[in-house]
Amino acid sequence: MDFNFDDLKKEFDAIRSVRDIKEDSCDIGCDSDEESGGLIETVQKYMLSPANCGIYFSRLDIKVIGLRFGEDVQIRERKRMLRDILRAVTSKEELERLFEIINDASDEKIEVYVQLSDLFPSSKEIFDEKIDKNRKFRDVLRNILKEFEGVED
Repeated sequence: MDFNFDDLKKEFDAIRSVRDIKEDSCDIGCDSDEESGGLIETVQKYMLSPANCGIYFSRLDIKVIGLRFGEDVQIRERKRMLRDILRAVTSKEELERLFEIINDASDEKIEVYVQLSDLFPSSKEIFDEKIDKNRKFRDVLRNILKEFEGVED
């Protein structure tokens, strides 16, 4: 059986050029994720920004959250790790359990803020601001869960 490698190379180049065009167009106006907007993007927006949630979730924190949820994610960019965990959610109950795990992880970090504000009263204002942001983050998670409930009904 003879193979014409020139034809094979032409087909491969054609497929590769189509893929490159799609990637270029996505760089201009769309997300690389299939699920632009929605649950994944909202959770990422709040959880991965300490300015939005009051605490910093490291790669290790996200890995531990994933393991507690039952999803062993590979250590890489935090956004991709969180996306992989969120994509494993298949029901409202799982989403609720994931948010409880995230809240537990938040509680551990907030407890450090509380202890530091007790030890250093002059910095209490700074830590209180971070604790307030974390409360707002929890409200966002509750709202997402309510919206998810509304969609499933």
